[in-house]
Amino acid sequence: MDLTRAFLADESLHDVMAELDLPPALNEVYGHRLAPRPFFLDRAEADRVADDLRRFFDLLLSLPHRLFDGSLTRCAAALGVPPHEAALMSAEPPPFHGRADLYRVGEGFRLLELNSGSQLGGTDLGDIARAIHESPRMRDFVRDHGLSYVHPVEKLLSAIGSGTVAFLEAGGMLAKFGKGFASLQESCRRLGVDILLGELEDLTERNGWLHLNGTRLDVVVRFFSPAQAVGKADAFLKGVKTEIYTPLSSYLYGYKSTLALLTGTNLEDDEQALVDRLVPWTRKLEDVDKDHLRAHRENLVLKASGEFAGTGVYAGWLHDDRSWRDLLEDCAGRPHVVQERVRPQLDVVPGDDRGWLTTWGWFVTPDGFAGMSIRTMPHEAGAVVSYGGNPNTRVSGLLVH
Repeated sequence: MDLTRAFLADESLHDVMAELDLPPALNEVYGHRLAPRPFFLDRAEADRVADDLRRFFDLLLSLPHRLFDGSLTRCAAALGVPPHEAALMSAEPPPFHGRADLYRVGEGFRLLELNSGSQLGGTDLGDIARAIHESPRMRDFVRDHGLSYVHPVEKLLSAIGSGTVAFLEAGGMLAKFGKGFASLQESCRRLGVDILLGELEDLTERNGWLHLNGTRLDVVVRFFSPAQAVGKADAFLKGVKTEIYTPLSSYLYGYKSTLALLTGTNLEDDEQALVDRLVPWTRKLEDVDKDHLRAHRENLVLKASGEFAGTGVYAGWLHDDRSWRDLLEDCAGRPHVVQERVRPQLDVVPGDDRGWLTTWGWFVTPDGFAGMSIRTMPHEAGAVVSYGGNPNTRVSGLLVH
């Protein structure tokens, strides 16, 4: 029997999420916004999609060479990246650490966007998966179905290596997102690693090493963006002996307009098949005829290229013709993409007749599948499943079998 159906059929499990033993800091962030159920996935499928995503990232890495004679500057300009931000990026290909947000469609998954780099939310949701897996109420279900989980924070710590590690924000964001960073720090500590927290402005450099409040750093895990680093990165760029995970150039491949560059690129047959399998129709706003945009409003999504957490995403079917026209005119001349509407399979939750819309956030590292960020909400609650941007969004953990 399908695991979701098996879970839903056992009414004794339906309140398991309300009884989870969550770590204190994690509970402070997510305890009041847990989804009504866990989610399940075949491990072979998790690995298959992760492998597709790694190959897709390799394809994106090739775009500066295929389209711009190897010039990262020209590639960044085509994506709408401001020159002062692009100047901070190295042409050296970054490692793939990312979270791909996908919808389940039929028997597969379709890519909404690829967030590349270490500045990712949701890694600490691995502790929700762990709590589900360890719940006494779930013990028999877990055993009978051979369930396990993959923790994104554990995979992150494995990827960055050992030594003194600091997670760095910038511009006061450490305080703004203090609860989230406390949860991350708690998760790392549970896994045996004590990390430091700081901001870009607190760094100093001595003899090629970065220091945070006097402590020499072996590894910096970057949570700030190139935009945040402009005018503040002198010490950061000089600290060549401290490993940076991930470099600022990673951010380039997470721009939504990167997907639009694939249109018209000369691809091999296997590459084209990969793109067709993963990516919905995506174009830069400036490249699409206005009459087409107006005529197909109900099947289009407009997205600001460099935004995150659901900011700057506009679903055409939630606008009328006039407001959609005004929105298109307002966004003209600024980096935006237009994407085909993806119509996902809706999920069922206990005690609710409504279908729920779920974003499956695939974490991937160079070693493959690295866990999941599950965000879900009632379908009628909007078009963007965003924890920070939509108060109806709930989170859950993924168990694999």
